[in-house]
Amino acid sequence: MKIRALSEKLRPILPLLRCPLCGSSFSLTGQSLLCGAGHCFDLSAKGYVNLAPTHNQSGDKYTGELFDCRRQVFADGFYAPVLDAITALLERTHGNRDFSLMDVGCGEGYYARGLAQALPGARILGVDLNREAIQAAARGGNPVHWFVADLKRLPVPDGALDTVLDVLTPADYAEFRRVLAPGGELYKVVPGADYLREVRAAVSGHLRGGDAYDNGRVLTHLSQHAVILEHAVIHETFPLSQEQAERFLRMTPMTFSVPENALEARALGRITIHLELLRCRMG
Repeated sequence: MKIRALSEKLRPILPLLRCPLCGSSFSLTGQSLLCGAGHCFDLSAKGYVNLAPTHNQSGDKYTGELFDCRRQVFADGFYAPVLDAITALLERTHGNRDFSLMDVGCGEGYYARGLAQALPGARILGVDLNREAIQAAARGGNPVHWFVADLKRLPVPDGALDTVLDVLTPADYAEFRRVLAPGGELYKVVPGADYLREVRAAVSGHLRGGDAYDNGRVLTHLSQHAVILEHAVIHETFPLSQEQAERFLRMTPMTFSVPENALEARALGRITIHLELLRCRMG
């Protein structure tokens, strides 16, 4: 994407942005976002803006290979029921009205891109602290506004967003509360007990809790910060090819501590996608 095209794409959403360093509003100057205090962030010809340029991501286990595996898994449709559930809930909540949504920890951008396609009137921003993830998300051009940014210091003003989407990402509820407008909502997706249970079983000897998982603590913590308005469950099991199985084994942080030879020795014949979608209002 040419810098000029990215600049024109960003111009309508400038009121939704603020400097992550000082909180000042931005203006567009040539090839950069410039805040009132003089902090400058260059636009990338790859279609995004890095608002955390000093972040050192050396040693980050979320690599380009991991995001490529996820991209293939998403392309094969395993998470389409989750995207469909989020889309249907947003359509019912917002109808045809214009609204803003930020996908926090958006990774390679599957959900943000899908929502932008299904809801063309929405202003959708995707943020992640991993630069390789945002580069993958922006590749090819799409309507979403992509930013490398710290989820604990979101680059938007107080009360600027109608919706925050958090899919399998650690939450900062105080920050979510800050950026949501009055009446704004959090859509949070958390693992269910059976989520990727075949992967858990295959590498259980390397996991602290074995192959068991319980999301009770996550839901209790959420309920201390937000009112849960709706709770939907997506539970699907799909057959896997050997190639798809290898991608699932390499796309999840569940296997970060598993030795390479142990991953190569595993074979999965199927996979279970068990996720819970919670529509919340911040308390």
